[in-house]
Amino acid sequence: MVAASTTEHSVLPELREMWWESGVRARAEAGTWAVFAELPKLLAAAVRLSWRADRGRTLLVAIATVGSGVLASFGLLATRQVLVQLFEGGPTPQRVTAALPALAALAAVTGLRAGLGIATGYAQNGLTPRVDREVERSLFEVTTAVRLDAFDADAFADDMERASRGTHSAAGLVQGAMNMLAGLAGVLAVTAAVIVIHPLLLLALLVATVPNAWASLRAGHHRYQTFIAGSVRRRRLWLLHRLMAERDSATELRSYDLRRFLLDQYDRVMGAETDIQLALARRVTTTTSVGSVIGGLATVGVYILLGVLLLRGQIPIAAAATCVIAVQTAQRSLTTVTLQIDNIYTEGRHFGDYTGFMERAAQYLPAARDERPAPDTLRRIDVRSVALAYPDRDTPAVDDVTLTVRAGQTVAFVGENGSGKTTLASMIAGLRTPDAGTVEWNGRPLTDWEPAALHAQIAVVTQEYHKWPFTAATNIAIGDAAAEPSQPRIETAAARAAAHDMITELPHGYETLLDRTFANGQDLSGGQWQRITAARGFLRTADLLIMDEPSSALDPRAEDALFQAIRDRQGRLTTVLITHRLANVRHADRIYVMHHGRIEEQGTHDELMAAGGRYSELFRIQAAGYLA
Repeated sequence: MVAASTTEHSVLPELREMWWESGVRARAEAGTWAVFAELPKLLAAAVRLSWRADRGRTLLVAIATVGSGVLASFGLLATRQVLVQLFEGGPTPQRVTAALPALAALAAVTGLRAGLGIATGYAQNGLTPRVDREVERSLFEVTTAVRLDAFDADAFADDMERASRGTHSAAGLVQGAMNMLAGLAGVLAVTAAVIVIHPLLLLALLVATVPNAWASLRAGHHRYQTFIAGSVRRRRLWLLHRLMAERDSATELRSYDLRRFLLDQYDRVMGAETDIQLALARRVTTTTSVGSVIGGLATVGVYILLGVLLLRGQIPIAAAATCVIAVQTAQRSLTTVTLQIDNIYTEGRHFGDYTGFMERAAQYLPAARDERPAPDTLRRIDVRSVALAYPDRDTPAVDDVTLTVRAGQTVAFVGENGSGKTTLASMIAGLRTPDAGTVEWNGRPLTDWEPAALHAQIAVVTQEYHKWPFTAATNIAIGDAAAEPSQPRIETAAARAAAHDMITELPHGYETLLDRTFANGQDLSGGQWQRITAARGFLRTADLLIMDEPSSALDPRAEDALFQAIRDRQGRLTTVLITHRLANVRHADRIYVMHHGRIEEQGTHDELMAAGGRYSELFRIQAAGYLA
């Protein structure tokens, strides 16, 4: 057990900043004026996005928002007219009769505003899914098209994670912008009506509404500052939640008796977080209370001013009553505006991550070329002095490698971990572009062939396979998804990979979902998944099959069946094989031994054993384990 004196920081060190913190951090660090300065640009971005997603609904929202503001002004003026008629001298029935036209106008305005509100809600509800689709589709068009080397850059991966969050912020930005504009329209409508009634009432309106709006913005600023200051604690809590409540850690948690240790870590972090939240509650309460007190005193002052003006006969009683209604209306509209300002600023920052990523990702898109031909049947692959270095490495992964693979040959790349085998194979597959040198298909560089047609001629079984959350049949079918393979083809490929019997024993056979996230879903062992992956490669009717460590998790019987299927291809189809189990490459036509990115030896198994070099040494080390 870890010593009880171990500090929180040493056990749970600071984690890297998450995507959702960028907007919050920007809001916490921005002053009130900085937020207001950024708002016009964010509002413009929201309008452009909304217009691109659905012009009709955008126009409807704009018309309804403006119309609602205009009607709000007419509503206040109609209210004033009703009060003027009711407060005039004369018998009550006559006053009510005189007020009827204004009452009818007020009812009509109220009904129209309600109708515009319904229209606005309809338009906004329809805009949200269209905005989501617009930005998400654009993002996925880029992420599925960029070159593979983009994912080698840490900055690209971080940018893409933030951009993914930015797609969800797009709808929030549009929604917040529309709500804010509606609130502003309400404030402007009240302002216009008050000026018409009596210009002096405008000052009273400002005094009664601005303090609460300021307090709301300040309270929001306190919340954001506290939120970002506690981000490390929250990430640690998130990590502890996972450690204590997920399946992956459950076995070791119990076998090492980590329950008390993890609960102690939770108590330390959560204790600090609770104290911070209580302090925030006090600050926010103080700020809002001050704003409420100032706003309340200002409102009292407004009412006193109205009383003085009434006593002096400077305004009629109808105007004073209308002013009271206007103040309440303005306060509601300002509350909407202040709530949306923080939302727009934060969501706008996240959306900026999305737009920035889309601009930067353009450098990783394949260069546009004129129409290129589809490759003809493979006769030979020539690798000429290729080299490739990863962004975070000081030395190249592959350095000045030259070799030739002829049609029908089985070629093996062997060597210790990190020798460059997988990188070389990915260049031969056209998944990576060499920094230097060329890879040629039938004498022409891979870049001269039409990419989709070229990839259709190459099947790749990777050692870092993905567990696709589909049925067993679909997991195999995606090896040649464009051809929509039939069930017999799928089962034949599975049989070659020693996977057919295993699949038929699953609860629903080939229709079993291979993901426990779904109801009745199943998970497979590493060896079973490796058979599924190999079946994908066998399914595709390709001139070249590249198999990278296809048997590292297989049992001896399944491994023997898999390599027998590979040997059956020899002489008919071309295979590039990467494996650490050297007994499985004895049949290869050519074996290339790689070390530190270079080819150190090459030849047949017998030639390399006779040479007594690295291959012979590695082979004898493995063989000794069985002989002993």
